Amino acid sequence: MTYSLPEHVDPRHCIITKQYAVYTPPMHEMIEQIGDWIDQQRPGGYIYGASRLGKTKCVRWYLGDVLEERFSTMLPLIVWSRRPDIQTSEAGFWHQLLLASHFAFVNPSKPPKKAEAIFLCKERFIAIAKNANRNYVVLLIDEAQDLTFREWKWLVGLQNELDDEGFLLSVFSVGSHQLGYKHEYMASTGNAHVAARFMAAHARFHGLRAREEVEYVLNGYDVDSQWPPGSNVSFLQYFAPGDFAAGCRLAHCAEQVWKALGELSPDSLRKHREYPMQHLARAVEAALLRLASGVDWDTVMSYESWLSELAKTNFSDHMRIISTAT
Repeated sequence: MTYSLPEHVDPRHCIITKQYAVYTPPMHEMIEQIGDWIDQQRPGGYIYGASRLGKTKCVRWYLGDVLEERFSTMLPLIVWSRRPDIQTSEAGFWHQLLLASHFAFVNPSKPPKKAEAIFLCKERFIAIAKNANRNYVVLLIDEAQDLTFREWKWLVGLQNELDDEGFLLSVFSVGSHQLGYKHEYMASTGNAHVAARFMAAHARFHGLRAREEVEYVLNGYDVDSQWPPGSNVSFLQYFAPGDFAAGCRLAHCAEQVWKALGELSPDSLRKHREYPMQHLARAVEAALLRLASGVDWDTVMSYESWLSELAKTNFSDHMRIISTAT
């Protein structure tokens, strides 16, 4: 796609590089839930949902800023985007947390010894809390479904040590639906204390569940977006300035998009509609590039066009996979 761009489209545009996110109602629900847990000073909680719904995008692009706006203050928040393919020693575990906390004096390529790493991590968390004038710190773990029992128990130890120092640690986890099963498994295998701390509070991250939510997302491309940063030029305005000036908006096509999503879904899921953001994003990106290449607005925005672009994203296959996993 990027090798045949129209001349006026900058290959560095975030739509082309896919380094962007559009705010969605499910993202808002997730951040509101975590904010409520912070208000309640919960020791832990987890958000779970199928893949490609937008959980990681929410963590990476919006979580910290929206929470700070809610609380009107700097939040003592550490976000750890855990790589699911890594099995670490205890020293390596604390090293990863130190890196996630942006500790300036840790060597990225060489973990400290275990005892030193534990001490540094505790002191780092305390420093983050004090810097925010709070006695609590929040650890948000993305891709948490692959955390081992040992790692959860190490977090129990850290929580206990911080509590002895007068500081509260809340551990909120974000992961796939598998995390929900882990809660029950822990409780039934002698690890109920771990489940009670970190998983008693839980909520589901949903996909897009209504035409109105699709319209909200499309409006993000229409007006609630900008590139370059600070330009106030939305994604649609950049790729199709003439159509934008004429009052054309992607949000006006929400009904066609919602219908296409339903048409391409397995029969078993049509009564309980819930769609991933990623496939919609890919279809919108393709539509924007077609508009930039001079294709007529009505052609690009037709029901048949949306059906075709969504099909190209392997949307139907993805829906079949997640329908058997949930």
